[in-house]
Amino acid sequence: MKQFAGLLFLCILLLSSNAGDADSGLISNLCKHSDDPKLCLASIQDSPESRNFAATNNEIEIIAISVASANASATSTYIKEKLSLEDLEPAMEVTLEDCQKNYQDAVEQLDDSVSAMLANAHTDVDVWLRAAISAIESCDSDLVSRAGNDAELSQRNKVFLKLCKNALMINKMLT
Repeated sequence: MKQFAGLLFLCILLLSSNAGDADSGLISNLCKHSDDPKLCLASIQDSPESRNFAATNNEIEIIAISVASANASATSTYIKEKLSLEDLEPAMEVTLEDCQKNYQDAVEQLDDSVSAMLANAHTDVDVWLRAAISAIESCDSDLVSRAGNDAELSQRNKVFLKLCKNALMINKMLT
């Protein structure tokens, strides 16, 4: 137990020594290779975590994955609110229920990505990010083929996919 406490103290000390050292040049360099460099840069730099740490590529990737996860959680909440409406068409209700499950799966997969990143298992990060992307592509496909009348969810899907692809690109640069 004492060894764990000592290790925990050391980790806190190392993280706090990097506090406030966010390297915007490093973030810019990583984001310039993404499909949407402006979104990549803004999403990482606007994240509260980037003010506490973002001095290494790994830390930046964790932030990118966390941003995508927060986006997925917010979209999941949006879908829950839509499902609570009483005047939903049956096709839309089924689509939203499927999308809700897909977003819940995506959040779990992104959590697994962060765990893999912390273990420096970049191949696993790639697998989990691709699984999250696939889940939301399925939601988007269902939205178009079944119901197609929720422009906001469609836009949220697009942003989520871009955020995941940004994290995936950063991961590729680290391997």
